[in-house]
Amino acid sequence: MKKKFDFSAEMSEAESIKSIPKNEYLEEEKRLLKVNVKELASLNDNVHYMITNLVNLLEFLREYKVAIAQQTKEEAEKFGQIVLDKFLHQIQDKCNETERNIRKADGYIFIPYTTFYILIIILVALSSFFASIMIANAEILYSALIWKAVLWTVLIVVAGITTMILLSKVLNKSK
Repeated sequence: MKKKFDFSAEMSEAESIKSIPKNEYLEEEKRLLKVNVKELASLNDNVHYMITNLVNLLEFLREYKVAIAQQTKEEAEKFGQIVLDKFLHQIQDKCNETERNIRKADGYIFIPYTTFYILIIILVALSSFFASIMIANAEILYSALIWKAVLWTVLIVVAGITTMILLSKVLNKSK
């Protein structure tokens, strides 16, 4: 049979080792190291969690920045298009108004009002002068040569006016 070993001596020796302050210090250090290991593990988990969140946040910010840039670009393009449309509309209105004015003015010769009134005054003055000369020289009225000249002048004027009217009608039909 086996002999039973007495551990009492070793136990008393172990108790005496425990009571030594150096051993108590080592035990305390061991306990603190375990606590530190647990805290370091927790800190490591926290750091890993924060790194993961930071990476996700950076990816989100890149996408958000692209989305902001795209949205801003689209808004700027829409605003520019609206401004250009308004400008184009104003130009088109001015062009249409100018075309209407050109169509209205197609058969007219534009002269300033003062020039027109001056011409009327000159025409009235010359007509008055011509009438007064004719009245003063009444005996010329009985000359056949003067009446032939007046007749030819009237015929030339009527032919010129008729030609001008017919020519303007022919030119208007071609448009």
